[in-house]
Amino acid sequence: MRIVAINGGPRKKCNTAQLLDSFIKGVSDANPDAEVVTYNLYDYLYTGCKSCFACQLTANRADLGCRIKDNISDILSETFHADGIVFGSPIYYLNVTAQLRAFWERLMYPGRSSKVIPTALIYTMNMNEEQEAHFAKAPMDIINMYIKDCFGTEPETLHAYDTFQYNENTALNEQFRSRLEEKKAKREKQFPIDLENAYNMGKNLVYRILTMDKPDD
Repeated sequence: MRIVAINGGPRKKCNTAQLLDSFIKGVSDANPDAEVVTYNLYDYLYTGCKSCFACQLTANRADLGCRIKDNISDILSETFHADGIVFGSPIYYLNVTAQLRAFWERLMYPGRSSKVIPTALIYTMNMNEEQEAHFAKAPMDIINMYIKDCFGTEPETLHAYDTFQYNENTALNEQFRSRLEEKKAKREKQFPIDLENAYNMGKNLVYRILTMDKPDD
């Protein structure tokens, strides 16, 4: 069992990365033999789709099809042929990071994978639940639609709200610091729950891989 974890956030030790780590621990505890590989997209230099349509040629379908050759070419192919995938991203301007969107353009435009691949999505955001429902529901529904269409099954999602992140030593104006202190208090209570939910999602991904319907021989 090979699972690919994609971190679309810029930091390797903060909210999104911590939730991905917890997810991966859930995978490992559910199946110690599972192979999990993590890619931090901000480590790579690449572009989004260039609309060349090479991926739509029948001859290219077996190997994903993207004709752009750059730092993520092998990662795209590995992700497209994984047994399970988890994507993690902070929400910037009501959507995932530009790096993850560019990655998805290249990954999903070629069309549906040749096999069903269970997927999971982990979002971290400065919004609360009500704000997300009002402002970001439509973009996230579209993401779910595209992932389901590409990989053949609905993604499981985790939404971590009011995540808190800033350097304690940074000089901030008093109003901004007051707002962050409120979020810090919320995070200290909620984030351990989010970590546990991510862990359980990892375990569930293994279960989904092992129990999903297999095609008849």
